[in-house]
Amino acid sequence: MRRYLFIFLLFMFWNCGEEEPKDCAGVAGGNSICGCTDSLATNFDSTATYDDGSCEYLLNGIPIKWIKTYSISENSGLDESWRVIEASDGGFVIAGATDYKGLLIKTDANGEKQWHKVYENSTSLYAVRQSSDGGFIATGYYECDTLPGCYPDIYLLKTDFSGNIEWEQSDGTAENNDWARDVIETQDGGFMITGTWNDDGWNSKAALRKYSSDGDLIWGKTFSSSTANEGNALMENSDGSIVFVGYSGEQHGAYKHYMVKADADGGQIWKKKTQSVGDALLYAVSLSPSGGYVAAGFCNSWRSNFTVERNTSGGIDWDNCFIDESSHYGYYDITPSSGGGYYLIDDICYLTKIDDSGEIIYSAKLNHVNQSVIELDDGDVVMGGFGFREGNSGGPISLLRLDPSNLE
Repeated sequence: MRRYLFIFLLFMFWNCGEEEPKDCAGVAGGNSICGCTDSLATNFDSTATYDDGSCEYLLNGIPIKWIKTYSISENSGLDESWRVIEASDGGFVIAGATDYKGLLIKTDANGEKQWHKVYENSTSLYAVRQSSDGGFIATGYYECDTLPGCYPDIYLLKTDFSGNIEWEQSDGTAENNDWARDVIETQDGGFMITGTWNDDGWNSKAALRKYSSDGDLIWGKTFSSSTANEGNALMENSDGSIVFVGYSGEQHGAYKHYMVKADADGGQIWKKKTQSVGDALLYAVSLSPSGGYVAAGFCNSWRSNFTVERNTSGGIDWDNCFIDESSHYGYYDITPSSGGGYYLIDDICYLTKIDDSGEIIYSAKLNHVNQSVIELDDGDVVMGGFGFREGNSGGPISLLRLDPSNLE
């Protein structure tokens, strides 16, 4: 009898230890039906009781996975988005401004907002990167609102992963315009910005400035080939050298596209300024498969998109001024495609793919996203912006994800 009782109790023990199977929503013993529950999606499932994130949408006839908009401003239309990056947790971080104050927005992998932070000592944040400690480094400018006698200064911000300030730094000349357009963390753990430095009357110079991991200035260098010069984007090579791009010209015109290579201490290796069709300016740069540098911006005096590749010595391998595509106002960002070529986003929200020679493979019209483009590990493309040309005050801060294979 005791033997049977022992077997019965052992059976009950094992039976109690088994977990009930979970349904597709992760509920033990549940009976959820997973699918797309959004009636606006092209794959809406009326029988689904749990949204599994599979919804698909059409934007201008183009299949997209999702588009999200974010309204932060207390005054309608005063939100800006300048840069989007992917964070280490698979979510995204947006740098911009709201009501003339610097702004960071953090989302999850599906674009749902997790937090946003407003930085009172900044007017706008133009760039953000994730730092090696898991936090973020961002830059832009600060300008007081008491005129006259008030000029912009470079603003540098270091935060933790939740956007909380670890330190912030202002840097500038006394009576002229200074600002930063891009920032990177260098291999030695410091930070470097490029932008404009104006210590010679109204003759602006392109700037490289190096800071320690605590935000202390280590050195500052300027580069100029005329009276108006600016750096807009920079990158670090594996040997520690730096390449930045922007423009060089005269005040209010005659701009030529500008690329500079410097060593890790800011010493000039080479400097190239080249005329294109009309005024030309570079906003973004990427390493090419050959080890050179592909940059993007505008030509034809703000009316057309422009790309150029320079080799490691600074010589031009190819350049394209797409004058047939008038009123596109220039590419703002470029990112390499894992399948070869590059993705670009322009001012009127066209996503364009070019091959390694700069020839256009396709160009697709989207909405709201006109400032940043990144490719994810799964091949999807995420774009961000605020539709500057969609109205005098732009559109909403937006984030869009799509599978680019649908465009090829």
